[in-house]
This record gives sequence, C-alpha cells and structure tokens, in this order.
Amino acid sequence: MKKRMKASKNRRTTYILLALAAVLLLMSGVGSTRAALTYFSENYTAEITVNRIGVSLTENGNVVSHSNYGEDNNWDTVNGSLLTGMLDKENGEKLILNKQYPEALAVVNSGSIDTYVRVRLYKYWTRKGSQEKLTTLKPEYIKLNLITGGEWIVNPDTADGEKANEEYIELYHAGPLLSGQTTGNFADSIAIDDKVTIDNRVEQNGNVITTTYCYDDVEFHLEAEVDAVQTHNAQDAIMSAWGVDAQALGIL
Repeated sequence: MKKRMKASKNRRTTYILLALAAVLLLMSGVGSTRAALTYFSENYTAEITVNRIGVSLTENGNVVSHSNYGEDNNWDTVNGSLLTGMLDKENGEKLILNKQYPEALAVVNSGSIDTYVRVRLYKYWTRKGSQEKLTTLKPEYIKLNLITGGEWIVNPDTADGEKANEEYIELYHAGPLLSGQTTGNFADSIAIDDKVTIDNRVEQNGNVITTTYCYDDVEFHLEAEVDAVQTHNAQDAIMSAWGVDAQALGIL
C-alpha cells in the first residue's frame, strides 16, 4: 500500500489509502506436534513401554494435531493447521486490528503413560504467498495472550534471558500430565496490534514523497510444537530431551 503526495506552487494534494485491514490476510501456521521418544538415551529406553507415548494439541476444544506411538511400533501422526477458523471467510469477514479472537490452546496426553510436556511457540511474518520470514517485521505485533504463572511455566531463557525474542517462546507444564488428561489452556486469544498501520518507510524523489507501509500485503503465522517425555527417571529424561534442569525450572 502506498501513499503519494505531489507538491505544486499552489497546493499539496494528498492521496490516502486505508486498506491495510483488508489486505492484511490471514495465513495459518502449521501446528505440529511430536513426542520426543527419539531423545531418550539407551540407559532408560529399555525400562519403559515405548509404544504407549502420545500427545495432541487442541485449539478451541478441537484436536488439530497429534502424534501417538502405536502397538504396531509405528507413529500415527496428523499435522493440522492453526487459525483456520479465525475468520468467517465464506462470508467475507475481514481481520479487525486489536480485536481479540478466541485462540484457546491446550495439550492432551493421548498416550497411555504419564508424561511431561513442553510447548514451543513461533510467531512471524511472511510476504503474501511466500514462506520466507520477514525478519524486519515485528513478531510482537502478533499478540498471543499466554496463560502462565500456574500450570504453565515459561522458560526464562526465552522470556528475558540471552535467547529472549518475541518470535519464539518455550512453555513447560508444571508436573506430569496423566494419561488421558488435558492441560489447562496455555493461551486463550490472539490479536494483531494496530501499530502495523504506522510502521512505514518514507522516500522522496524531487517533489514526490512516497510512503510505503511495511505491513501491507503480508501474512502472519502462528506455530505450536508439543513434545512429551516419560516420567520414569524424569530429571535425566528431561535433561536428555530438552537440555533443561527440571527441578530448577519447577517442572518436577
């Protein structure tokens, strides 16, 4: 979207096009899930029933992705997409900036053994029709409302440590997730900040001033990835799989 202003001796005519909300199209990110069985060390893989681990990701009460290890020693994996029902596309609903859309995300232990659970979230922008990330655009404008401080623990390295950034965050479920149990939500809504309308680049060529809006014709993405590890030898299993001290984080 561009705004051009052409100066003359008598007047300055300004053309303003406010179509950002109409062209800021929704692209749902792939919400993949996977169980971290491959991370187990040989020291304790022999001590568990490996064909009983499973994990699923739910969005607004519906399972969108799952990965379960079956008795046939094969993975049953379905990778769905998040945000597909955010807008009523059949009726031409357009995205409204700053509006909070329901985005309740939770995890189900879909296996038959108890596990510990980690969630990794990614927010980013791409040019419409492209998968290449636009690193100059701000992921913090994708406002996913997280629910933390109780059942869900944020990895401080991804929140306020050296690795902190607005694109990526790690969450851990406090305590084991029992077989068949569903966690409380780790997020409940998503919105796009209206600050996207003011980020722009101004260029002047003679008497012509061109303003290019940075978020014109772009798409936002939300991805969620879930991992599960066994409760047997949990401290060592979590360190082996995720490289974190479970006791120090408050997971155990």
